[in-house]
Amino acid sequence: MHRDDNAGHRAFALPGSSLRYGPDKTVDVLHIDLELRPDLEKARLDGICTTSIRALDEPVAWLELDAVDMRVRVCKRGEDTLRFAQRDRKLIVHFDPPLAADEQAAFSVHYRVEHPRQGLFFIEPTPEYPQKVRHAWTQSQDENARYWFPCLDYPHEKQTTSATIIVPKGQFALSNGALVERRDSAEVTTFVYRQDVPHSTYLVTLVVGPFVEVEQERAGVPISYYVLPGREADGERAFGNTPKMMRVFEEKIGLAYPYARYSQIAVSDFIFGGMENTSATTQTDRTLHDARAHIDFSSDPLVAHELAHQWFGDLLTCRDWSHAWLNEGFATFFEAVFREADLGSDEYLYDIFGCVERYLSEEADRYSRPIVCNRYRDPIELFDRHLYEKGGAVLHMLRGELGEARFWRAIRRYVTDNAQRNVETIDLIRAIEASTGRNLRGFFDQWVFRGGHPKLSISAAYDSKRRVATLTIDQKQNIGDENAPYVFDVDVAFAPESSDAQERRIRVHVERAHETVTVPLEFEPKLVRFDPGAFILADVTYQLGTDFAAAALANDPDPIARIRAARELAKEGSLTAREALARAFASERFWGVLAQTAYAVAKTHTPWAQDLLLQAAGHDHPKVRRAVASALGEFRDDRVAARLIEAAASDESYFVQAAALHSLGKTRDPRAFAVLRSALDAHSWNGVVESGAALGLGELADERVTAVLRQASRPGIEEGLRRAAIAALARHGELVESQRTEVVEAIHAALDDPAFLISHSAVLAAEHLSDRRFLPALDRLARAAEDARIRREAFEAEIRIRESQKVPAQVTTLRTDLDALREEQRKIQERLEALSRT
Repeated sequence: MHRDDNAGHRAFALPGSSLRYGPDKTVDVLHIDLELRPDLEKARLDGICTTSIRALDEPVAWLELDAVDMRVRVCKRGEDTLRFAQRDRKLIVHFDPPLAADEQAAFSVHYRVEHPRQGLFFIEPTPEYPQKVRHAWTQSQDENARYWFPCLDYPHEKQTTSATIIVPKGQFALSNGALVERRDSAEVTTFVYRQDVPHSTYLVTLVVGPFVEVEQERAGVPISYYVLPGREADGERAFGNTPKMMRVFEEKIGLAYPYARYSQIAVSDFIFGGMENTSATTQTDRTLHDARAHIDFSSDPLVAHELAHQWFGDLLTCRDWSHAWLNEGFATFFEAVFREADLGSDEYLYDIFGCVERYLSEEADRYSRPIVCNRYRDPIELFDRHLYEKGGAVLHMLRGELGEARFWRAIRRYVTDNAQRNVETIDLIRAIEASTGRNLRGFFDQWVFRGGHPKLSISAAYDSKRRVATLTIDQKQNIGDENAPYVFDVDVAFAPESSDAQERRIRVHVERAHETVTVPLEFEPKLVRFDPGAFILADVTYQLGTDFAAAALANDPDPIARIRAARELAKEGSLTAREALARAFASERFWGVLAQTAYAVAKTHTPWAQDLLLQAAGHDHPKVRRAVASALGEFRDDRVAARLIEAAASDESYFVQAAALHSLGKTRDPRAFAVLRSALDAHSWNGVVESGAALGLGELADERVTAVLRQASRPGIEEGLRRAAIAALARHGELVESQRTEVVEAIHAALDDPAFLISHSAVLAAEHLSDRRFLPALDRLARAAEDARIRREAFEAEIRIRESQKVPAQVTTLRTDLDALREEQRKIQERLEALSRT
């Protein structure tokens, strides 16, 4: 059994969850050929899916394919018509006579899909958004390929594919692999793609629309990106570093990019950031950005993540979803790897620090679970901060455990041994053992198959009489018979000067809740270093003492150590600590340390902290200014408000302006409403500035805000501003009781919005406001929302509201039962319609 340090957490597995395993196989799918005719105006796809299979070790009389909401006209094997049936989201194809063991066969399914609920999305102009360009795209992860072509829709099945896509002349079509042919006739253009490297169905893609192409190249591999007309320059800013990323990854992984070409295409209303379809990544057009956003925004993390997936996820694919960290954890880690190659080690470590912080936030606020976990309702539930960020942090920790040479040797072995295969975590463990001799099953049992993490308190002292330094490591997490202390090795170092020169470094084995390390020293240490490289995946708090913390903030080479020292100094607050923090803002060389220092200082809510942040508000680095602007929101003072108004009006960075506007609202300054209301009309990239203004309005506790935010939350408004306005309404309703009913109505209206991100924002807002009037709608979404992410979030929100309001589950039982009955009636009707067509 997997252990889970879950004390004090809600369970990850919601009611209705079960242990999930991959399906049995009766055939091996060899190839899928798609002939597709998308109709953008009618939101329709006509297709012929020809599947080549080989029976395994027994005769096969029928094959059950995943196929949802498809109108199947006929199934054929050559010229022979095959008997088929449709029921329960399945297409059952019968073979008469049955296929013999090891016999190969190809059969075709002629079908139509209209207005699909998932998998294939048609984007079109609407009365609210008339400027939208008509196009279509697919999103098949995790198990949504079944909505647009019939298949065995599970990652353990891999096959080669080809696609012939027929579109009106002037349109472009993208699919996986090499573009082997393009034919133009008087009215249509035919694109023919072929992917000769086997891949899973969730990685098959189709995008159609009036896209324009920009071409690059890396070592003979064509690299293209596609954007809607007029976004070419934005596309160059977003995707221009792709060849450099490819070179870095090839060098680290030891295997050349494995496909014939690499494409990236930016689409509207995408429901993820990006999707790593084999050789043809789909990206959200929200990552396309103008020159001003480029000052302190980069698409590189998203682009690097999806490119890394071409190896980790596409070439090597998790056998089942419980091991999906082998896809997502690796891609997250390789974001940091590119950052290291491009921007240096401080940026790499700060990226890993961010991963750990986001994981810790989810673990504290939602649940704790093992990274590898197979009890869930829908696979997409696993795609969380544990899978991505904790998975990436585990790989960083593994890098520290093995050392540079052995780590990269193990990664290369893992990739070369498993290319074109499906993998489980044991395959990584075996590759490490084969390439390094290290048996790390205990490591993986603790960090991957066990939930939770250590919470470490680090203190230090020096006894000048005995000439002995002492470092104490306390594990503060829940420890008991079922939750043993974590066991790990960690480097500790002492230096005679306030630098790492001539340091004494030792390797410490930690296995108890309280460990004391005593080190004889011939010198009095001025610098104490714990875990250089920040490899241990832990929530670490320094209690080094003011002198050691000040020395660490000034001189530790590790930026994470400097952040931890700044946090200790901010809490301590003595004159020595304040002076050390002030010196950091004058001399610190890395923006990430100053950003975290600003947040730590602001939490003290002291006059000295306010003065220090006001002095730092004009820092040269825009990301420092952004953090300082956010931090200043902790203070209500005329000088703070004036500085924020200035930044909101004149800073060159959209993000600094947005942070300043949000914080201005928190000051409740009399000038704030007029400034924030005016900023709603900024028309900035992705509505960044307007969003900051909306969030600021939500903090004002002013009745005038209600109508403004309700208007900003309605359809027709830019999506980024709508999402911020919905979040701001929840905060506003929390602060202004007299406006609560209007706020509830506005958020309630957004819960069923067709745009995923709007509905998602509304669910979070409902949870934040915690009003029992949301319960019926949340209960309905938890059971019937098309997107499984909304179903889970609504379920969690419903649980939290009931807990906070002490509302028993029975309150909405009648409505729930009625919804369930309607859903069952719908399924019965679908079955009757399917039977009538067979």
